[in-house]
Amino acid sequence: MIDPDKRNAIYQLHLAGVPLEQIARQLHVARNTVRAIVGQKGVMPQVVRKDKIALDPELLRQLYQQCDGWLQRVHEKLVEEKKIRVSYSTLTRRVRELGLGRAEKARCEHVPDEPGLEMQHDTTVVPGEAGGQAHADHRQPVVPAVLQAAVPEVLPGVQPLLHEVLSCMRR
Repeated sequence: MIDPDKRNAIYQLHLAGVPLEQIARQLHVARNTVRAIVGQKGVMPQVVRKDKIALDPELLRQLYQQCDGWLQRVHEKLVEEKKIRVSYSTLTRRVRELGLGRAEKARCEHVPDEPGLEMQHDTTVVPGEAGGQAHADHRQPVVPAVLQAAVPEVLPGVQPLLHEVLSCMRR
């Protein structure tokens, strides 16, 4: 693709009477490209491509339902019965664009987040002691600092119990 400034320069040199071969040599552009740019008067043509095959979305939906989602059969019906010449890849692209054949993704259940209702436990294997005996498989839960700070404020009488539980857990 030749940038607009270079296209304009090619056309201006042509208008000044410089031969096409010399323009091509000076600007390092193929002679056929120079000819094409001169033929377009230095302006890039505006080409807007539209779908060559007009496929009615409603027809596609209808055929898709009739054929129970079998795109090969939809393709056969379009070509043989409706006399619409369409490639299979174009058909599949249009079906994807219409969102046919795609099951609705069901959202997972949304549970409202309420602070303090759920907490995580660390279940890492930590050597510890339980009942006076050492156990290598002892799992020691860790109470988050947030809970340690929140419980005494919410339930003031729990402070001694919480202190005892935490001290047992740290052993």
